[in-house]
Amino acid sequence: MPKPIKIFLVLFALLSLNFSAAAYALQFTDASKTVRLRWKKGKIPVALSTSLILQSPNILPQSDVEGAVRRSLETWEQAADIKFEIISTDKQAVSPSGNYGDGISLITIAQTPENLLLFGNTTDEISAQTRTFYNQKGFISEADIVLNPYQQFSTDGTLGTYDLEATLTHEIGHLLGLEHSPVLGATMQSRQGKNGVYNLSAFASRTLAEDDITGIRALYGAKNTEDNCCGTVIGRITQAKSKTIRKFQIWAEDADSGRVISGVLTSPDGSFRFEGLEAGSYRFYAQEDGKADTAAAEELGGFEVVKGKTVSITKKVKTSEKNFSVRYAGFNGQISDLAVPLNGGKSYLIYIGGKNLDAENLKIGFNSPHFSITPDSITSHDFGSEVSVVSFEIKIDADAPTGEYSLFVKSQNGSKHFLVGGLAVENFLNPWNSYVLTPVNKE
Repeated sequence: MPKPIKIFLVLFALLSLNFSAAAYALQFTDASKTVRLRWKKGKIPVALSTSLILQSPNILPQSDVEGAVRRSLETWEQAADIKFEIISTDKQAVSPSGNYGDGISLITIAQTPENLLLFGNTTDEISAQTRTFYNQKGFISEADIVLNPYQQFSTDGTLGTYDLEATLTHEIGHLLGLEHSPVLGATMQSRQGKNGVYNLSAFASRTLAEDDITGIRALYGAKNTEDNCCGTVIGRITQAKSKTIRKFQIWAEDADSGRVISGVLTSPDGSFRFEGLEAGSYRFYAQEDGKADTAAAEELGGFEVVKGKTVSITKKVKTSEKNFSVRYAGFNGQISDLAVPLNGGKSYLIYIGGKNLDAENLKIGFNSPHFSITPDSITSHDFGSEVSVVSFEIKIDADAPTGEYSLFVKSQNGSKHFLVGGLAVENFLNPWNSYVLTPVNKE
């Protein structure tokens, strides 16, 4: 979690116990990343503790708890070839850490010693934890989810609470074998805001981003009704004139809409792998990962993905140096490391924060034809010495597909830095728009 500064809302990380972020948002059981963590085929049993079903002081009255659980499980079922079986149980505590659990994948919020032990000194920082048990072949035998008993949850968007359905949807991704995603707008990215960030309800993570869908299909395959899935892209990037090994974020965008479809991190040798991609045309990009990044982003090229086929990409990146970066998006005078939810056919005032962002010398742009900036709307703001901030008015076409989109900052010499998936076109309402755009016919 980055060090908070005065201008930021406090954000809360969703973490999976004993695992660190991995390339392509998968969990592995070995250092060489060859044995993936996943369930065997068949129904995945999930036990709902009575600490959730009965009234809990940590869940606001009248919350639709069972509905939130059911919908969050169905969200993943609709994305891949998986099926859950829900039962209820009087069991309150997760299995202790060790090589073996009790075989019951529990969802609980009870304040038992074992449940509280999972949070350590992070009870004020995170909303839930997931503990996973698996065998030597990487097959999961049990995955327990504990909602933080020191936090408040709701299903109606109550200010200052965590959204129960969004929290469960994220944690069930961990239960299935996914890790945190490098795509900012993905449900499996490492941050979750409470209701009230940007003065909005935190409903966005109830649904899956394309990145979440490709990740889960990489583990379990698409549903039998999906005729267009799936293809694979493997690759490796090398670095020209670089004395140090840099980790890169690689991401794929739909060639027509510019939507972010999937994002991965490179392995130490520069290799990367995408699976679960629907057949279609994609553009691939690379950018140094990490807070100390100084290398400009580069386009790796456009590629056609075909069902059942593997595309190979080998690219030497220039790693040209830059002295600026964009790390945060914002709205309503706030910035954070959460994606900004927007609606098509409207206009909004967006903030971005980072390093050396100068409204006079930098340009802001998009790879998507559905986004544009109002001319002369870029303005610098004083948010303190630790971050530079600019704002601009953005217009979104009425026919923009729902999904995650990137924005980039570009210097006068052409160097770019992207905020990958930092803007999300959502179905739920963001009422804080400037005005409604009039649809126009396009050729």
